[in-house]
Amino acid sequence: MVPEKEFDRSPQEGPKVKSSYLPHLDGLRALAILGVLCEHFAVPLPDLLRCGPLSVRFFFVLTGYFITLSLWKVETQMKRPDEGGLIHLGRYFLGRLLRIGPPFYLSLLIGALFGIEEVRSNFFWLAIFQANNYIAYLGYWPDAISHYWSLAVQEQFYLLWPIVVLAMPRKWFIPTVVGFILFGLVFRIVCIANEASTITRWVTIFGCIDSFAVGALVAWLKRSRLLEKMQHLPKIVLFALPLVAFSCFFLGRALMTLPEGNIFLGLTESLDAVFLAWLLVTALNGIKSRCGQFLGWAPMIYLGKISYGVYVYHVFIIVLVSPLLVPYGLDETHYAAIRILLLFMLTVMISSLSWHFFERPFLAWKAALANRTTTTRSESPVGTYVTN
Repeated sequence: MVPEKEFDRSPQEGPKVKSSYLPHLDGLRALAILGVLCEHFAVPLPDLLRCGPLSVRFFFVLTGYFITLSLWKVETQMKRPDEGGLIHLGRYFLGRLLRIGPPFYLSLLIGALFGIEEVRSNFFWLAIFQANNYIAYLGYWPDAISHYWSLAVQEQFYLLWPIVVLAMPRKWFIPTVVGFILFGLVFRIVCIANEASTITRWVTIFGCIDSFAVGALVAWLKRSRLLEKMQHLPKIVLFALPLVAFSCFFLGRALMTLPEGNIFLGLTESLDAVFLAWLLVTALNGIKSRCGQFLGWAPMIYLGKISYGVYVYHVFIIVLVSPLLVPYGLDETHYAAIRILLLFMLTVMISSLSWHFFERPFLAWKAALANRTTTTRSESPVGTYVTN
């Protein structure tokens, strides 16, 4: 995931690029991927601290935030009368593919070559980013490929969101975003009321769209400079916001313990969205406490940078390596801590290799495509643009 950049220009001075990279965002990515790893590595945690689903949702919120700002950049570029608008839209889609595609397809190739049957037999659905819909059709979790569902949802969002940002009038943006937030909640409640599969409620884009929309709403607040004004709210309000956010966090964890079929389960992701929105807003405004120091810690920043690779590869490491540890007495019940540590270290090592030698060259190409546009024009208005 590429650092946030702010492009400030004036006709007199020409193009300038001012870095506004926020290390706290990478720190938050690190927390999110650690939540996923704890879930999949079977780390024994109390129910109130299980954050696997919440962590995936945070990646959706971040995607909604970054992609919305990126599309506003594309919108500005498409309005130039002397350049083809479709060229900029094509660069947007190519940039998405360069970010998501290389590790994604490499992992599929690795899974197929190492004989993971669920990859081989479902390769087509995985390759066209339909893992989520295919899993919903199956009605159960195919363990070795289950993590691909969220990547499929993100790719589907990449295709949907340009319609919202580029094709609709700007005045409809906020009502549309609010509509998506409500739609996600209603969809989950309807699924529960009609006894639809839990998987359908979780993995289809209809049940996830509100998380992306929450990120888009934060992007609108950022672009409107309302986030800066939030720091000047009354102290009682600033004190109450984290209390509300953490109340939503713990209430969401408590709801997840309810029996399937309870209608209140549909509120879980909505409560999570409130907490995640507050978390993102806090990071964007700067975290100056000890928590901020932890999120800005170099190992956390690095883990956040390689978090996509960690997510893509970690399940295959579990599938391929865990059986090799059993003869040594290392499983989920015996010497579990050693097993978890080995899986984690191997995951980080492979993801680091992928980041440095495979992903970064494609990201450099992606950045070159973006700079090709931003450095060849000097008459565009001042604005804040973000790439992801």
